[in-house]
Amino acid sequence: MNETSNVQRPTLNVESSAGVTTSTIKHQKSYIFWRILDFVLAGIFIFAGLSKILDLDRLIADLQQLQFASALADLRNLSLASPAEFASGIDNFKILPWPVSVALAFYLPWLEIFCALALVFRFLYRGALAILSASIVVFTLAILAAKVRGLDITCGCFGHASQHWSFPAHLLTNLAILGALLALYFRVVSGNRLQETI
Repeated sequence: MNETSNVQRPTLNVESSAGVTTSTIKHQKSYIFWRILDFVLAGIFIFAGLSKILDLDRLIADLQQLQFASALADLRNLSLASPAEFASGIDNFKILPWPVSVALAFYLPWLEIFCALALVFRFLYRGALAILSASIVVFTLAILAAKVRGLDITCGCFGHASQHWSFPAHLLTNLAILGALLALYFRVVSGNRLQETI
């Protein structure tokens, strides 16, 4: 009898350790997926911020035509974009007064970049997700309001890179970004609640 019970115990230990290993692998894969999503969203918002700060028109055009040598030359000759042009793009929505549009033109790109870096370095993470989600919601509502009022808005969340996008392209891009941000936010919130209950 004792020999049988001794034989069964190691088998149970092997099975339980295999279950723990499988759970650990699933957790690592899940963590990698969410971190990749962090980096993708951070890249999107860093690009969005930089496209409003720097004049990237020629660089983007060369990259679209796969002219990498010209793109490298353009990269060396980057210049600052005009904040007045971005402020004019914001003013085209006819929602905010001109002084607020100018203030947003100066501060919004930097806010996007700093929030994107917060996603990468996981510093003030929930706040960054909340700010980016709110900005996408506001921008999407502004696009919808402009469309309803019949305004032709060429300003996009990616600056000049998205000025020729159609209305459905703007809307779908914003909704996809918002969905990813909300997924990250609710994952963090539910993870904190789970830790509090343990």
